[in-house]
Amino acid sequence: MKNKIPNSWLFGVLGFILATLLMTVGFANTFWILILTILASVIGYLLDKYDFDFTPLVQIFKRK
Repeated sequence: MKNKIPNSWLFGVLGFILATLLMTVGFANTFWILILTILASVIGYLLDKYDFDFTPLVQIFKRK
C-alpha cells in the first residue's frame, strides 16, 4: 500500500477547498455545491454498480 494517500493530507486538502469555497461564494452557495457534488457522486456510483450502458442513448443524439 505504498500509493495510498494519508488521511491527513486528504482531509487537509478537502478542508482547504471547503474553506476557500466558504470565503469566496458564501455558505448557501457552498452548501448547494456540496449537495450537487454528493448527488452526482451517488448517481455515478449507482451507474457503475449496475453497469449502465449509455450506448443506446448516445445513438439517439449521434449525427449520421
